[in-house]
Amino acid sequence: MTDQFGPNSRYRNVPLRSRKRPDGTDEQFVGRRIISGLERYTALDRVVTDGLTRIDGVAANAFGDPLLYWRICDANGEAEPQRATQPAGRLLIIPMPLETSTDGDA
Repeated sequence: MTDQFGPNSRYRNVPLRSRKRPDGTDEQFVGRRIISGLERYTALDRVVTDGLTRIDGVAANAFGDPLLYWRICDANGEAEPQRATQPAGRLLIIPMPLETSTDGDA
């Protein structure tokens, strides 16, 4: 597992991979992060966007940590954080962490 990422990182439990480069040197990289299906998320709260607040601001208000914005993006099926609070009036699910919701499998 990758412990060089902090507890609020989206890459916290993503394994490191390696491959041999054409010149023979080893290269390490972070493996693919699989996002759970939307049905796996349990809503802790819901927020209607105003079109002005960025997603990290929503995360700071909801979780007390702006770096957890990715949890909101994942739970709402939004791959582009800069679009997550658009348009104004969008209903966003503020999810419980997958570790504490449903069956506990992240």
